[in-house]
Amino acid sequence: MLLNERLMVHFCGLDFASPFGVGAIGAHWGKAEPDPVKFAEINGGILLKHAQAGAGFVILNGMFLNDKAKDAILNRYSEDELIPEQQAHEQARMMPIRGKAPYGVEGFYFVPSPFWPGIGMAGTADRNREMVRMLKAKRPDNTPIVANVLGIADIPETFVSSATGWAELGVDMLEINVSCPLPVGQRDPVLRYETGRLHPFFQGVLVGDNLERVVEIVRQVRAAVDLPIGVKLSPETGFPRIVQFAKACRDAGADFVTMFNAGVGLVPPDIYNGGRPMWPYMDKSPFCMASGSFLRVACLRDTGGVARYVSGLGISASGGLVEPEHMIQAMMLGATLVQPCTGIIEQGRGLLRRTAKFMTQYCEEQGLRSIQDIIGIGVPYLADNEQVDMLPGKTHLHIDHSKCIRCARCADNVCQALYFKDGRLSVLEERCAGCGGCIIACPQGALSLYCN
Repeated sequence: MLLNERLMVHFCGLDFASPFGVGAIGAHWGKAEPDPVKFAEINGGILLKHAQAGAGFVILNGMFLNDKAKDAILNRYSEDELIPEQQAHEQARMMPIRGKAPYGVEGFYFVPSPFWPGIGMAGTADRNREMVRMLKAKRPDNTPIVANVLGIADIPETFVSSATGWAELGVDMLEINVSCPLPVGQRDPVLRYETGRLHPFFQGVLVGDNLERVVEIVRQVRAAVDLPIGVKLSPETGFPRIVQFAKACRDAGADFVTMFNAGVGLVPPDIYNGGRPMWPYMDKSPFCMASGSFLRVACLRDTGGVARYVSGLGISASGGLVEPEHMIQAMMLGATLVQPCTGIIEQGRGLLRRTAKFMTQYCEEQGLRSIQDIIGIGVPYLADNEQVDMLPGKTHLHIDHSKCIRCARCADNVCQALYFKDGRLSVLEERCAGCGGCIIACPQGALSLYCN
């Protein structure tokens, strides 16, 4: 694969063939191959196909537990606590989030059951070792290997063990995962969160929403490895708290933050089936993962917020970025890397190929030497609302009567200015504030604003 210099970016001391790559996925769909070599051939092959389609980096996921980490676990928990009550084979299910017109597929729900990623995950070390070996041998140039680092509960030694384990295998960058939403579906999540007595398993966002816990994990990982390290945060943290988290991660030694993981969801009840869950072939409905284009609002908000208020910290954006334009928007708000994930699940690798083509053409059309030139160019335009000039009295509504179908969505609404007279849409100029609310309601594009 030929290197496209227009798409290359530099981030945390590393060169990336392009700024986009597929966000971390805990496990690719389907039953895992038990043989480590075959596992690496299948799953590493999936990651290599991402790179061949244009991805500038690949992300693995896993946990390593050395003797020190295991001792730290046993100092906090009894051996009985380390064995989950449910030992059945883990089954996973996904379901799209669909809306009626004018909406479409908005994302998906995902849930595994049971979900007890604990000390047994140390047994995945062999397959991770094979994955890294294979990727290092076959990856394209300037395609860093990023490891999504997991740990047990909020025990720093376990995150350190995973980080050093990945570092010893030769990965290029680490992304500490304290944001996975799936542990919220485990037993007694609210009680566990309130008391701080977490399950002795990977706890994701139950750890990541506690600033002190996150800071200590980052601090200890930073002291243990020389690689660039980042922290994958959660949309559940919210703005402006996430700015506080980003600052604290930077001060603890993080080189970047990722905004962000999937959110916590709950599948709605079936209104025609007695309130039973809409999940296919499931009798109950746990709190679960929810991901989709709806996360883009928060992703862009938090990316811009961190870029505006936190200096000296790299940003990787992930959440609702399902079109090439979305990725460029995130980069303009301060992200250097972008991690589409839902978009790949919904559209396949075609999204990667389209993004590479779109970004290349965009650079040519805009006269850019490199896509890196757009990073952060939107941040200077971020301002407090009292600093914004909305041109009061100068914006007006234009009605294109050739497009109006007289559906009355705009007038049969909450607007004070629009009305129908003799079957024709009209506007009371003295009441129109030029807000643009009516434009949202129009399905035909018959309404627009103009500036006098």
